[in-house]
Amino acid sequence: MQAHYRPGLQALATGDAARIQCDNPRRLTGSVNVDGALQAAEPNVSRWDYGIGLRRKSAESAIWVEVHPASSTSITDMLNKLQWLRDWLRSQAPALAALTQSDYYWVSTDATIAITPNSPQARRLAAAGLRGPMRVLKLA
Repeated sequence: MQAHYRPGLQALATGDAARIQCDNPRRLTGSVNVDGALQAAEPNVSRWDYGIGLRRKSAESAIWVEVHPASSTSITDMLNKLQWLRDWLRSQAPALAALTQSDYYWVSTDATIAITPNSPQARRLAAAGLRGPMRVLKLA
């Protein structure tokens, strides 16, 4: 994974990086395209898209971003991807797991988000610890 680490948001596809905003870009320590890095090793699983390093106060933390259409039929896909990520972090990347608090985000590729904030789908996502879907992820 370390071979795929890039400064700032450089590991993200250009269109995906445009969906991430940070008040102070210097706090973005680096990123990794998890999906691309693990595609050959795990071709038949629903892999998560990106990990991003974010400096908070004096410590770095890892946040996880999935860029995916935001239809109500995507809920199961997203929850499966989130479970895969958590399992992968626990078994294959304990150092990254240690940097992870509970920062899992779903950023929509769609102009319209079909999941309303108070819907049963939104409650399922929140219960699983997944924030979103949102058009733009704003990191403070």
